[in-house]
Amino acid sequence: MIKGVLAIMAAGLVAMAASPAAAAPGDWVLEVTPIARPAEPAAVPLPVANPRDNPAHEGWAQQNPNERMVYNVVEPVLVPIAPDPATGDHAPAVILAPGGGFLTLMIDGEGYRVAQRLTALGVRVFVLKYRTLPVGDNFPAFRQALIDVFQTGKGSGRIGADIPYAAVDASAAVRMVRARAAEWHVDPARIGLVGFSAGAVTVLAQAQAAKGDDRADFLGMIYGPTQLTTVPANPPPLFAAISADDRFFKGQDLGLFHAWRQAGGSVEAHLYSGGGHGYASAPSGATSDAWFDQLVLWMKVSGFVPKR
Repeated sequence: MIKGVLAIMAAGLVAMAASPAAAAPGDWVLEVTPIARPAEPAAVPLPVANPRDNPAHEGWAQQNPNERMVYNVVEPVLVPIAPDPATGDHAPAVILAPGGGFLTLMIDGEGYRVAQRLTALGVRVFVLKYRTLPVGDNFPAFRQALIDVFQTGKGSGRIGADIPYAAVDASAAVRMVRARAAEWHVDPARIGLVGFSAGAVTVLAQAQAAKGDDRADFLGMIYGPTQLTTVPANPPPLFAAISADDRFFKGQDLGLFHAWRQAGGSVEAHLYSGGGHGYASAPSGATSDAWFDQLVLWMKVSGFVPKR
């Protein structure tokens, strides 16, 4: 099932990335600079079910002082975020999957900063560093890969190649949180998977392949695919947020949400008139700025987050 779905999602990503005007509004890729790899003492290695030969070493860069990027992720890890002191012993959990076109992970804006907002709500949060495409073992190679995808479109054909690896890593993350629920004070029946952009693509692919203990109890797809595709049987509750002017997914229909409902799943879908793409931690004055508050309200009403 997953192969056909991946083809649809990859085609949408490639089509958008192949158009420099749509995929690269500005020269931001030229402003990316290298930084030292930080220590991550809390990171927990995830088991790798489908290993591959990748000689590259993990590297870090920054788009600006507030937006770090990690690339050449060879060994997937789960990073538990310190909970709010008031969080209970049987708390809901959210696993965050940052985006970055599978070339990199926008680890701050779609990872750690979102995590900080969720922990204040009594949620145990985990940031997923899933495997990314190998782009060469140095920073110049990474920056060239960004240029090839987000400016010229020359490298866009590779974008969908890592979806299966990312989906497998997401499944491993859900299994680990559920298996260590007692240790991490998590409710094993309230484990959510929320992704942004490529992370949202990962969420959908993972949901389609999940069986048993890797099935998330609820899902969030923030500026991700909306295209009609096969959905999992008995799908978990889904929250989705997308802008009508999203440069990667605006050409897709909204058939995913209808198919989800037809399969018996509940959907909370927000189509904003504007906001573009990548606004997780970057308010722009558009109605899409409300995505986080609406996600939280949905989680509260659905019983996934305490109403406190």
